[in-house]
Amino acid sequence: MFLKLTSRIFWTKVSVFLITSIVVSVFISKFFYLFSGESLSGWDTPGHVVLAKEFAKIFESGVAIGWSDVWFGGFPVFYFYPPFYYFLVYGIHSIFLIPIEFAFSISVFVTICFLGYSIYQFGNHFFWNRYPIVLRLLLGMISILFYFNYAGEGLQGTSIVGIIEGTVISSFTHALFFLAIIIIDRYRIDPKGKRLISFVSISALVFYSHLLSSIFYLLLLFVYFTVYRNYWIQQKRILVISFFSIFILILPVLYNFFRYSEYTSSVFYGYSYPPILSILSRDVYDKAFKASQAGENLTLAFVIELLRSGRWLYLFILIALTFQLRKLQNNLRSRFVTTVLLIFFWMSLDYSFGYIIPNIKIHNYRAFDTFFIAFSILTPFLIVLIIRIQKQILPLVPTLFFILLTQVYLFIVFDPFRYQEYKSPLWREARSKEELQLYDHLISGLKTLPPNTIVQPEIIKTKSVFGSPHFWIPLFYESGIKNNLGLTVESSYYSTLVFNWQSFGFAHTFRWGTEIDWRDSLVYLKLKDDPGYYLDFLLRSGVQYLMGFSPDFNEYIYMQRNRLSVFWEEGPFKIVKVLPNQNTKYIKPIGLLHADTLNQNKEFGYQSFLKSSNLLQMYFSNLGYQTKLVRINRENMSALDLILPNLSALIVISKDNQLGEQSWLQGLEKKGIPGLLLIDSQITNSINQTERNLELLLKMLPITKYEQYKTLGIHSYFSAKNFENGITLLDDSSKEFQISLRSESQNVTYETNMSPLAGKIYLGFMLFCFVLFLFGSVLTKIAYFSFSNAKK
Repeated sequence: MFLKLTSRIFWTKVSVFLITSIVVSVFISKFFYLFSGESLSGWDTPGHVVLAKEFAKIFESGVAIGWSDVWFGGFPVFYFYPPFYYFLVYGIHSIFLIPIEFAFSISVFVTICFLGYSIYQFGNHFFWNRYPIVLRLLLGMISILFYFNYAGEGLQGTSIVGIIEGTVISSFTHALFFLAIIIIDRYRIDPKGKRLISFVSISALVFYSHLLSSIFYLLLLFVYFTVYRNYWIQQKRILVISFFSIFILILPVLYNFFRYSEYTSSVFYGYSYPPILSILSRDVYDKAFKASQAGENLTLAFVIELLRSGRWLYLFILIALTFQLRKLQNNLRSRFVTTVLLIFFWMSLDYSFGYIIPNIKIHNYRAFDTFFIAFSILTPFLIVLIIRIQKQILPLVPTLFFILLTQVYLFIVFDPFRYQEYKSPLWREARSKEELQLYDHLISGLKTLPPNTIVQPEIIKTKSVFGSPHFWIPLFYESGIKNNLGLTVESSYYSTLVFNWQSFGFAHTFRWGTEIDWRDSLVYLKLKDDPGYYLDFLLRSGVQYLMGFSPDFNEYIYMQRNRLSVFWEEGPFKIVKVLPNQNTKYIKPIGLLHADTLNQNKEFGYQSFLKSSNLLQMYFSNLGYQTKLVRINRENMSALDLILPNLSALIVISKDNQLGEQSWLQGLEKKGIPGLLLIDSQITNSINQTERNLELLLKMLPITKYEQYKTLGIHSYFSAKNFENGITLLDDSSKEFQISLRSESQNVTYETNMSPLAGKIYLGFMLFCFVLFLFGSVLTKIAYFSFSNAKK
């Protein structure tokens, strides 16, 4: 009997280690393409590669944040999207002396391994560390593969599909904060100072990696400390010191967010694919739906495909979770993860946080990702729980083997690129020879454009080679041309304004989700015929060329043939120069001031100014005038006498008509600056009256040439920038309006200056967190440095 038992244990171990070897081999072979050195396909991936290149430039100059001319004609880089991940990419690039593209691909592989490791360690710590190594490996592989086999809706930030598409940094951050929770819980079990060092440093690196994931991390910590509150109430002093240390370390990140978050476009994606259906796999539903179109029963076709594909396992786990949820909540070991699962599943369905908390937009698909990781970690524990209940029917080890083999099969046949419409994960292999030749020709064509040109490309929502907005980003980057695109999370409100003005003639183009949508108001104010509203907006913002290829684009060129001149043509692509309207009267810029700034010393808000100024631009266009509207805010009031000579007039926006504002405008007119008072509510409610008032003002103003109308500032507006010997104002396109205070410098193009001190401080704090992490996680494991274990 003893020999029989020993033999069974031996063969069980052999089987487990064999299947582990198979999983590792399949894992390496599936992602071996990441070591090819080629650029990757993906949605956001090309944008991240460009950011990695930009970080390499500024890091070599000794800073971690700064200014880049790559996107939006210029934007503050890494102020709103922390750069720690790009620092790691730069490290791989420097150590192995490989290109940034290759280093980024390796970082994707490292992230997948790191996330799998953190899932295993988290489950092992909370659930299965008391089991023999054989069972731990079985449960760990089930948990990891359950997560990595997710095949739901494309760019949902979830699992392998999301990582390949471009959400690799959030997945890396998930791995970080799961390790941080393991470490703080180990401290709870066995208090050692080095664990607090690791917890503080990893927590800080979470904030330096991904801001949205940082919010999720704080929520996870809140749940954790609530579940184990009896212990941590006694250790509140340690807890306060730890969180205060984290707060000090992340001050640069927090300062940039709270100080400058008003300059971001506050992207909010409310839509996500139905979570339950995505767990059962979208491809199952797609095939069933296709069968139903051929006359089959949809439900029956779905059930058959679910069984055939092996995705029945996910349905089984969902049903089991439903019936065992109460037991999981009553169990102290699973209560924390179960609570996290419920909270983040709710967040993946509910958009409330996106509306309640200013400047924080919860992307629901990222909340779903956190839920699904918790679900995957809970799955093996749930299976063991069910097996124990049905132990007469379901023997433990054979059942686990069967479930793992099903997962291995799913992992082998799972092709994440099939769901993303790519022929290959590698960018060049996914393109035909003709497409690659056309791409090279496009680069040559773009290089013929004048220096400092800004191009607005046509963006089609498709994952074909010429569709995605992120197809254009590396194209322009390789061409050395400033483009009008970028990852929206990094942008100023300029991208939002582009989307609003694209309602005129470019409504077919892809629009990122933003909370600012004035299209209805703009269209409501339009004339019967479009005089070129969108083109006028582009000229106001410094864009000189349009580029596109679709039939809609060619139709727009024909409709605006008097305003668009073909500069270059290759295949279906055209680069067209935007020309000024010959019938338009140009006048010097007009200042826009809010009465609250004048009377109550309140700030004229960024968003409020942009809304008012863009609505007024519709009136000016309809009246046949073109000008810039610039904001006069609270800080500018002291320098108003220096600003006024550069303006043709000043408009005051008021909530109601007050005598004090009229009196102030009369005093302004004595200085030779015409003024006008407009009631905020009447701009859209009293169109005829507003138009008459503006027409009377415009007739008083001198006409100027188009060349004199243009200004130096074409970068995105950002108050942290420094304009020496001059004043920088915000204009109606969210760009700069620069006023030189030296007459001899009127024709000089001013470069963007950022204080290097802020970038050095940010870099210093980030590197210190990284060194602290190495000290706490690596050096303290070496006996010489591990003071707590040193012999007395």
